Amino acid sequence: MKVTGPSGEPAEPAVAYLDNACLGRLDSEVAARARAMVSDIESTLVPPTDLVVELYETYPRARAAAAALVGVQPERIALVESTSHALGMVAAAMPLRSGDNVLVCDLEFCPSALCWAARADTVDMEVRPVHTTGGRLTVSDFECCIDERTRAIVVSAVQEINGFRAPIAGLCRMAHAAGIMVIVDGVQEVGCLQVDLGGSYDECPDVYCAGGHKWLRNPFGTGFMCVHPHALDILKPTFYGYFNTAEPETGWGGYLASPERTPFDRLPIIPTAQVFETGGMGNFLGAAVLAASIEASLRLGVAEVEGRVTALGDRLLEGVDKLGLELRSSREAGERSGITAFGLPGGPPAELRLNAHLTSRRVYVSVRYTSGVGGVRISPHSFNTFADVDRLLDETAAWLALEKKCVQ
Repeated sequence: MKVTGPSGEPAEPAVAYLDNACLGRLDSEVAARARAMVSDIESTLVPPTDLVVELYETYPRARAAAAALVGVQPERIALVESTSHALGMVAAAMPLRSGDNVLVCDLEFCPSALCWAARADTVDMEVRPVHTTGGRLTVSDFECCIDERTRAIVVSAVQEINGFRAPIAGLCRMAHAAGIMVIVDGVQEVGCLQVDLGGSYDECPDVYCAGGHKWLRNPFGTGFMCVHPHALDILKPTFYGYFNTAEPETGWGGYLASPERTPFDRLPIIPTAQVFETGGMGNFLGAAVLAASIEASLRLGVAEVEGRVTALGDRLLEGVDKLGLELRSSREAGERSGITAFGLPGGPPAELRLNAHLTSRRVYVSVRYTSGVGGVRISPHSFNTFADVDRLLDETAAWLALEKKCVQ
């Protein structure tokens, strides 16, 4: 029986939202809290100075939530606009000399290399490509590219084009033994997989960056970066704002009203990762939604989230095999993530046609490639169901049958 709308016309099918690697779907309860926050700001009778102080309390709450998510103290967390923002700040803050190099593998999303462009123009440093094979990266891929002028490795914990989960602990052991920093893009990992950044420095990255708009389900422009104390001693921000300083004993209200205040006061800089935040008027809505989204995930349990995502991935793998499609993601447990990619015999043109068909049927996925690696990318989150996955597979089967008929 066909489903019809109020007017008797065919109703639009419900959305099967399977593209969280592009933009995570905002949780409805979190969205309601965001609307309430905006309403409170609009109607408040609180004096403006007090309101700014009140709004800024969203920042420590978001830092605390992010810290709990990755197993560190809040002092190691800074709120950032996006992964690109964090990577750019790190690139600008790293001490470099002419002839130095950083390693970036050929599977990365472009900001991993682009964030060094300004430094390369001014310092004459090299962004050195690390070539990979078969959509996988190994420690040895990086190890063979290192020399005495290598200062950092930049790598994604999970590759966005095929979901390959990198051996971060092994890379850290190798790099740190050589005095090389490891900067990790975690945007396709944290929020759907368990992440522990509180272990030994030997196996933990110097900096871990994650925008909030994907698996953390915050489309309002706030994510976080986690800075190891070792890196905090090396990386120096290019500027400070007043929220990068310790609050005066009189509080900000008292300090701002003091006749003795001058623009040249030597306010003490906060010795934590917070020093990398904007230091001025923040994205309070983004911070509030980030905190609420992470807190919801923590209540459910990160292991439970990963378990659901893995089960949905298993369902996808079974379906891809039954349809005879080429899997472009790893089957190995330690290399799998929330992303599964497959390819079609017709290559990217056919994959784009399938994506257009799926979009018309309100099944949302993506087609992604870099360095010749990629395919149709599916990324279910913990809110998805087996029915969503089955619908994707059924629509794909129907499209394949239609394509075969057209060829005949």
